[in-house]
Amino acid sequence: MAGQMKSICVDPWQLIASKVTRAVVFIDNASAECLHWSGGVTRFFEQGALDIKELSSFESGDPAHKKAVFITSSLLFDTTASIIEDVIGASDFQYVIVITNQSSHQHLYARTGSVDGDDKEVFFQFEEKVLEWMGNMNFTSEVHHVPFSAACVTPDLFVLPSFGHVFPFLPGDNKRIEFQLNKGKIASGERKKLESLADVEFNQLPEAVRVQYMGIVSALNDLMNQLKVCDDCYAVGHTSRMLATELANYAPARGRRKAATDKASILFVDRTLDLAGPCSHLGENVVDKIRHLLPELPHHKNDVCVNMVNLCSVISDDSQHDVIVPGCLAQVEASKSADLLNQLVHCKQKEALMEVNKRLVEAAMKENLPLKMSGKPGRITADQLESHVKLFKGNSTAIQKHSGLLQISNSIIQMLRHSQFARHDAMMSIEKLLLQNIWDEDCPSAASQISLLLDRELKKPKHEREVSIEEVLHLLVFSYGLVEDATYSTKEEDELKELLTNAVTAEEVLPDTLETIFADPGNRDNVMATWGTIFSRLRALSQVRKDLKKFRQIYDAGGVTSPACYRPLLQQIVEEIFNSSKPELVDVEYKSGKLKDLLKTGFGYFMSVSKPRPNDHPLLIVFIVGGVTSNEVKQIQETLAKYQSNTKIVVGSTCLVKPKDLVDTIFTRDPLEPGLV
Repeated sequence: MAGQMKSICVDPWQLIASKVTRAVVFIDNASAECLHWSGGVTRFFEQGALDIKELSSFESGDPAHKKAVFITSSLLFDTTASIIEDVIGASDFQYVIVITNQSSHQHLYARTGSVDGDDKEVFFQFEEKVLEWMGNMNFTSEVHHVPFSAACVTPDLFVLPSFGHVFPFLPGDNKRIEFQLNKGKIASGERKKLESLADVEFNQLPEAVRVQYMGIVSALNDLMNQLKVCDDCYAVGHTSRMLATELANYAPARGRRKAATDKASILFVDRTLDLAGPCSHLGENVVDKIRHLLPELPHHKNDVCVNMVNLCSVISDDSQHDVIVPGCLAQVEASKSADLLNQLVHCKQKEALMEVNKRLVEAAMKENLPLKMSGKPGRITADQLESHVKLFKGNSTAIQKHSGLLQISNSIIQMLRHSQFARHDAMMSIEKLLLQNIWDEDCPSAASQISLLLDRELKKPKHEREVSIEEVLHLLVFSYGLVEDATYSTKEEDELKELLTNAVTAEEVLPDTLETIFADPGNRDNVMATWGTIFSRLRALSQVRKDLKKFRQIYDAGGVTSPACYRPLLQQIVEEIFNSSKPELVDVEYKSGKLKDLLKTGFGYFMSVSKPRPNDHPLLIVFIVGGVTSNEVKQIQETLAKYQSNTKIVVGSTCLVKPKDLVDTIFTRDPLEPGLV
């Protein structure tokens, strides 16, 4: 069943492709990213599409274009409806098809706050609007829901690009939710007290957040429909609890659950419960390193821009900003390298380099290229890989045949040669040092160690510094997120804030993330106040696991014979679920309980009946709300392999994540204002 994920993500695009013949296609960024991982725009041109454009008010069809297909990942209201109206108004279309991945039930919920009612009426009304915009009610308009929300990165990993900005709440957000909830309520009896995130219920969230969360529920329900399974919902974390509850109670899923012959479990996990791993540089996963160092593909969140100039007969200074036609990691399913990315996700860097080199050598031999073997056995370098890649230069047939392999090979070459690659290893060394000393009473605290590091770096000329302000933020998120209830003295934090303020005010140009955080970097008082807000958020990170019992610690202090180590939360959860002794899953909330399950829970002490567990069914989807790394996918599958279980795990998430993304999300985005991305 896990092997179906690729076809489930590709099939909707085959349906959409059948509708684009002789049409100009307008597509938004999130939809384009899903298409990118499912065959790309070639699929549309092969079906006779005339042109493909961005879904924007500044675009229009040519006078000869009479048919248009609009593809969007948004609700057909407000901004999206206005953009479609603008494009139609500037064109001469007579036949318009509008395709959205947002279901009719989701449209109904966004409009009325409920999925009960005539959901088909929403699309019918939009069809009527489209006819009005075309100016002739005798023209043709169609509105369809097609479930293309998921993008399959590897057979056991998918993301939801439409919801890549979604991030769980942190301690302290409950008070802001309480303030909004009680706004305008004067009588004390009407006012609600939300002492912690555990007290927050779904219906107490701001309307925009509820609509966003129900969008995720609707997308995952579409996925379950395509899998044809009846799902059991579980959760670890407060945001996950709300999502799991809403999916378990989702009215449009009733028919699917009754008709399904197969079963699956879905376990939601809050990203915030473990930020130390994804915000660190400790993993040896080559895909994570590529995503960390190479620029993102324009308008994409989950793929990178690979410079392919070494295969082209053009002059370039090799700047990533001058890439004409970029390569990427996503590959067409039919290509010979379709499985290569999957292998790279699941192996260490050394193994990845050897696999890529082996494939390059085999490809060069098949094409009868003048191959020269060089280098030390077992040691693969960027120069060695590039020497093999350059063999294909000028041979367009060979380049086309092995395009996927060459793109991935170049991504690794550029990673190894990146100016920041050495700093990646330097950061890993610093994190290992913090890891060993963070709980040692004889060593300075993490805050003091970071202060010493920063003070030393600021005394160096700028071009000689090994750690940037942004990387100090990574270290702070790592250290505060690593140890539960991490507390550093006010004096330590104040000293660090003073150094950080000096560093920011001394910078002439700040990186994008810091520029967003510090609105007025030249004003020392404002910068100091902003650091105060940042440290409040950091202290919240150390409180995220306080409501857990079994999974409160992701840090093992070690002992006389073993060093301190980081224990990934997702790995711990999988170990506990598949443990042959079946320990009680005290932190895993079961949300699909019916009368039979309540009886199991209530009378389990008197009957030989076990409580429901996520591994009861052949398929377990572990869905991380807020992003996942390739290294975590590898850890999950390696942990599962130890138990020789018949249950397969597919990992899903809102996006792939890297340290920069987390810093950006934690300190610049408001989870109560999902529209402000």
